[in-house]
Amino acid sequence: MKGQTTETGFLRGSIIGAVAGAITSVQLLESIADGEPLSKVALLNSVVNGKVFMEWVGPAVLKAYQFQMRAMEATYREMAADIYDTTAASGLPEHCIQSLPQFTFSRSSSQLLCCSICLQDVEEGDVMRKVPSCGHCFHLECLDKWLVRNGSCPMCRTTDLCTTDDNFDHDHL
Repeated sequence: MKGQTTETGFLRGSIIGAVAGAITSVQLLESIADGEPLSKVALLNSVVNGKVFMEWVGPAVLKAYQFQMRAMEATYREMAADIYDTTAASGLPEHCIQSLPQFTFSRSSSQLLCCSICLQDVEEGDVMRKVPSCGHCFHLECLDKWLVRNGSCPMCRTTDLCTTDDNFDHDHL
C-alpha cells in the first residue's frame, strides 16, 4: 500500500487513514455480500494504489488544511495589528477637519510648491488647507481625504490637529 502524507499532522493523518480503511472494508464486505467479484478486485486495486484515500478522504483533508491555514492567517493578522498598531490609526471627526484653515493659492513668489499627498504641483487658484500646528499646506481635497483615515499631518505626523472642541463652552462647567 502507498503511504499518504498530509500537512495536517501525524495523528490526524492516522485517524483519516483508519477511517478510509474502515470505509473501504465496509464497501468491500458489501460487494462480497452482493456477489460482485469484479468490483472486489477493482476496490482492492484502488486501495493498493491509494485512489480511495484520494477520492474519499482527500477533500476532508483539504478542508481541514484550509481551516488551519485560515486560523493561522487570522492569528498572523492579530499579531501584525499588535506589532504595527494598525488598529490605533483613526481619522479625525468631520468638524475638526472643517475647522482647519483653508485658502486659495496665489503664486506670489517664484517658489514651486508640491502637494506631498498627491505629488502634484500646486497651481494658481488651487484651494489649499493648512495644518496650523506645523504649518504644512496641502490641496484641500487631498488633506481632507487623508485626515478622514489618519489623524496626523502627512508630512511630520504631528497629531495635535484638533485639540479643542469649538462647540464646548469652557466657562460653563
